[in-house]
Amino acid sequence: MRRLLLLVILFFNLGVLPSYASENVIIDRLTTQDAEDLNIVIPYEVPPGFHSITIEVYDDAGTVNEKEIPFCKNLDGEIHWDNICTDVVEIMPLDELIKITDRDKLPAYNPAQEPKKSNGLAISAFAALALLSSVGQSRSGGGQGEQPDQVDQPDQLDGGEGTDGGEEGPDELTEVESEGLEAFEREEGWGDRSRTWRSKYTERTDEWMERFTHWAGKFSPLLARTSVDGSYARAMFGSWALVSVPLGLLLGIRALRDTGAQALAPSLITVIAIVAIGILDALGGFVAAVIFFTGVLITGHITSRGELLTVAGLILIFFAPALLASAVRPLRRLVSNKDEGWERITDYALATLLTGWTVDKMVNALNGFASVQLPITFKATEIAIASSVFVALRVIGEDIATYHYPVRLAHVTVELEDPTLRQRATTSIFKTFLFLALASPFVGVNLQLLLGALLFVLPFIGDLTIAERLPKFSFVHRLIPQRTFKVIVMVFVGALFGAWMQGLFSSPADFLKWSFVLLAIPGLIFSVLEWFSDEPDKDWKESKRGRWMYRILGVIIFLLTVQMVRGVDLSAWILGLSSG
Repeated sequence: MRRLLLLVILFFNLGVLPSYASENVIIDRLTTQDAEDLNIVIPYEVPPGFHSITIEVYDDAGTVNEKEIPFCKNLDGEIHWDNICTDVVEIMPLDELIKITDRDKLPAYNPAQEPKKSNGLAISAFAALALLSSVGQSRSGGGQGEQPDQVDQPDQLDGGEGTDGGEEGPDELTEVESEGLEAFEREEGWGDRSRTWRSKYTERTDEWMERFTHWAGKFSPLLARTSVDGSYARAMFGSWALVSVPLGLLLGIRALRDTGAQALAPSLITVIAIVAIGILDALGGFVAAVIFFTGVLITGHITSRGELLTVAGLILIFFAPALLASAVRPLRRLVSNKDEGWERITDYALATLLTGWTVDKMVNALNGFASVQLPITFKATEIAIASSVFVALRVIGEDIATYHYPVRLAHVTVELEDPTLRQRATTSIFKTFLFLALASPFVGVNLQLLLGALLFVLPFIGDLTIAERLPKFSFVHRLIPQRTFKVIVMVFVGALFGAWMQGLFSSPADFLKWSFVLLAIPGLIFSVLEWFSDEPDKDWKESKRGRWMYRILGVIIFLLTVQMVRGVDLSAWILGLSSG
């Protein structure tokens, strides 16, 4: 009996995904009867790109024959066995990309070629937007005598007592609250008596920065918030702290030299240096961003949407991490008891983790913004780690200023005015426009983009019109996840949606379009619930049992955050644990 026992092992070359470039995937094993009428089915999970399968035919003596069959999958999800897919460009490795210095010669990039990665970036973006919006919506109204540590989620931890309450960060990067960086009433510390800040220009620069902040607040809350970001450093070092401005200027020029003034990312060391300056003092990062943008613009290298969005993405990476960190956790906190000490430990842990995670996603999104393959995306992890380290150093600096330079800190801390209705409306329009611009390379200009934009803008419209007039209920407040917990929930739900929707569409492009719409829904639901939310009078953590439960939940959330930062699929990980 000389029938061949056919075992077909299909190895996929997943080189289109950098993180899986070296893996082979077995997709099927055919029985002898199945092999009589060989019909190869490519799973939908296989990303667009160029692949190959290897067929090995065995008999009792061993391997009889082996054949490799190349094929490709296009952006519409169609398999071409002639290996010709005109809409797919192979992802180039880093060692080849870094040799290309002319943007026009870089290989093209389409986010649909990496649907899982692009969907993950969309999930992260919506989660980050939900985090930023929740900070402002859940503000306690510091300075009103409320207890700022009265929160209902295990991660929203605001320390301080009495009038020290408003430690929350800005409610948006472009719509900030005056309580973002607050000084505390304390007796003079040794730093206040030291010579570290006593340069002859300190008094003059303190006065100048205060005037500049008030002037900027009339036009841009973001610029005003950026100008006060380094107040902790000016408290300790006086006028010398403003060295971040010339450093930002020099690094902006260095970035232009690295790129030849093209809309490209500078070298890794330049990017990390600018990010470091921007975290320690957002004003320095802002100056570097302005110099870089101006240089690219006046040299005529912003002539397309891709070039404009490349520069916009780099600008956010240069100076936004410090503002993101202050949205994640309070950068400045006065600890007076064990509970607040626990909160401060959490500040360090979550601010470093989530800021690094956000920076990693921002760097990885640059290919989509640019519509070309950029070598800097291969260095996203290194930039994220550096960001986390400098956030930790920033929080240490804030603690030194808070405890040892309290009088100086109070002197240089400028109270920001709350944004006017006109500023809030203008900011909402700008954010919507920016949202559309940044999303269009991933989704395209189509019905899905408009639907997602509508879901995105509805909370802004409601905040400006009806939110204040709606009835408020304390039980609703308890239903809404806050801060880090909201990020976890958004990422978990987004991963579930993504896994479900990917099986519905054979076309990766269609999958990205409709997942974009679906991912906007959870944020909308949370925003609408906030309209009816009223913070309860009594905090559930005031009891001894509540305090321990709060800490246990905080540890769980921290562990989930670590898994999320590591890139673990939270939906699969959590459900896998529960089913085990």
